[in-house]
Amino acid sequence: MSKMREEELKIYLRLSEPLASRFIKIKEYLGLKNDTEVIRALINFYWREHKEEMAPRLEHFNLNENGVMILDRELKPPPGRIIQVYFRPEKVWCEYCSSDRCRHVEFALSIPKVQEILRKKGWKIEVS
Repeated sequence: MSKMREEELKIYLRLSEPLASRFIKIKEYLGLKNDTEVIRALINFYWREHKEEMAPRLEHFNLNENGVMILDRELKPPPGRIIQVYFRPEKVWCEYCSSDRCRHVEFALSIPKVQEILRKKGWKIEVS
């Protein structure tokens, strides 16, 4: 990969057969003249078809006065479930797992904004 700006990725690509022929057929089918546009079209197509599969399992959803809310995409109902992880004076507590040592608590404690808030409250944060 070459030098890049934060929003830019430069890719240099060589294709051998049979990929080269497939690429040309796709380019002709899409009516595009520029190879870069073909790659963009293919990336966008793949993203539309697979973005849910590629989404992170856990995602920071919200931070509130009680703690942090996390979207767990593996839990039902699809596309996941919002889990509340509480910041209690004695410990961090996951409402869903009824635990202070689950993947939701671990994830919550890995969020930089959460770490910052808890450190300001005098908590010692141990992230595994």
